[in-house]
Parts: sequence; structure tokens; C-alpha cells
Amino acid sequence: MTYDVVSESTMKILVRALKWFGGCLRSPVAWVFLTLHVVWFFAALNAMGPPSRAAAQFRDTLGGADWVIFAGRPFHFHYEPSIVKSLVIGDLPANIVCAFANLCISPVWRIFHMGTYEGSYIGAGEWLLAGSLQWLAIGRLLDLSWRRQKLSRRPQ
Repeated sequence: MTYDVVSESTMKILVRALKWFGGCLRSPVAWVFLTLHVVWFFAALNAMGPPSRAAAQFRDTLGGADWVIFAGRPFHFHYEPSIVKSLVIGDLPANIVCAFANLCISPVWRIFHMGTYEGSYIGAGEWLLAGSLQWLAIGRLLDLSWRRQKLSRRPQ
């Protein structure tokens, strides 16, 4: 008896989440935010400089490096340009949520003998996906807020 109630309530939650996501995909404001995020992401990646396989190999040796590898590039927050710092801060909520998925995926890298260099591109892809979904949702929330505001100002 309780199993039916739990599965029914779970289904309701999943259906609501799918409807919300469908609304995000139909929102033009959400797509503007997603597009701006993708441009911002690749501009920040370009500002970081060229990829360095040698830096990744040094990082693999655990030779005392105090930086990480992001999309094949050495990354140290303190020394990065402002566009990169703003992207890190802007995408922080999505990256915190995505951290669990990253912890689950990172052992798979070792199974397939992927080094830091190759794995950094997978991490960058996760970051791009999570951040884009975050900005898609933010765009949808703003779209709904603007529509409600517009409807409330309309004369009765």
C-alpha cells in the first residue's frame, strides 16, 4: 500500500520536473541566457591561453603543483583573468551541484587510463553542461517573472 503512494508521489515530482524543463526549452529568454553563457565560457577558455600537455604531465606526477588542469590548461584562480574569475563565480552553484557527479565519474577516468589532460576536457564539458543548464533555468525564471509582472500591470 505505501509503495503505491511513494511511487505515485515520485512520479508526480518527475512529471513536474519534466514540465519545468520543457518550459525552459521553450523560453526564448532562457535560450538567450544559455547562448550568452556558452559564449562567455569559450571566451574565458580562450583567455586562459593554449592547452599544455606538459603542465598536465607535471600535475600527474604530483610534483607539488598548486593548480589544476582545466580543458588542458593550467588553472589557478588567483592568476586568471577577470573573465575566467567571473565565470567561476557565476557557475559556482551549478558546479557545487555537479560535484557529486564529478566524484562518481572521476574513477572511470582511471579505469580507462585517462590522464589529467584528457580528463580535464571531460571536466570542462561537465562544467559547460551544468552551467548552461543553470543559466537556462535562470532565464526561465526571469521570463516567468517578467510575464507575471506584465500581466499584473495590465488594466482589468
